[in-house]
Amino acid sequence: MTKRVACCVPFCRRTTSADTSEWLCPNHWRIVQPSIKQAYFRTLLRMRKVLRRKPQYRRYWELPPGSPARMSAIDMWARYRSAWAKCKRDAIEGAAGIS
Repeated sequence: MTKRVACCVPFCRRTTSADTSEWLCPNHWRIVQPSIKQAYFRTLLRMRKVLRRKPQYRRYWELPPGSPARMSAIDMWARYRSAWAKCKRDAIEGAAGIS
């Protein structure tokens, strides 16, 4: 049996079988403001471009500690996580009627 992943919004009962740890269902993704989505997709495209050129950034923990490459990879992943967190926060606040 495959593991199901629930939507990030509390009390949303939608699930997916995607290979991801977090997910927003289509109903809640629509709530996210276009400017936040645009920033997320810009970050995602930039990250994909870097990963094509430097595939070792996918496994940054194997790079030498303190090296410029490792610090750059950590920074890239932090920007991506931050952009996703903003999308998630906006969807949760929108579903709760806060924003």
